[in-house]
Amino acid sequence: MNSTKEKFPHVMNSDEFVSKLTSNANWFSGVPDSVFKKIFPKLDPFYLASRENHSVAMGFGASLAGMKPAILIQNSGLGLSLDVLFGLHQLYGVGILLIISNRGELDWEEIQHKLWGERTLDLLKLCEVTIFDFGKFGPDAIEKAANIAFNENKISAVIIHRGNIDE
Repeated sequence: MNSTKEKFPHVMNSDEFVSKLTSNANWFSGVPDSVFKKIFPKLDPFYLASRENHSVAMGFGASLAGMKPAILIQNSGLGLSLDVLFGLHQLYGVGILLIISNRGELDWEEIQHKLWGERTLDLLKLCEVTIFDFGKFGPDAIEKAANIAFNENKISAVIIHRGNIDE
């Protein structure tokens, strides 16, 4: 399989994605990622970070201020983020919504993404993060994950595959 559409039937344009996301979260941060390049300019407030762990840490602070943070990162940034996820969010029972682009799944993607594409879901499960696959649940994945993050105060993630949203 060489295309996301073959593997994952749910596809959404960036405006619809932003509408669904902003109806479930109200504070946003992330790092540059081609999957989210049409999304970032439409989020308000949006705080660009140089590293994924910085976004996750800022999301913790936003939670303490009563906000509902959504952090948009590449799967390769999970490694950097684990300390903040465990040391702040899990330790203090503060939920966060992660929107993770699962890079490296498709044949044509860059080689540096391949291992992450193969191991992202296993890593999230090992870390006891509740996962909702956009390819399976479509836009409902965002609402389901936000409910876990903000009502149950747990870390939850929506996995976005290349092509699920227009790039």
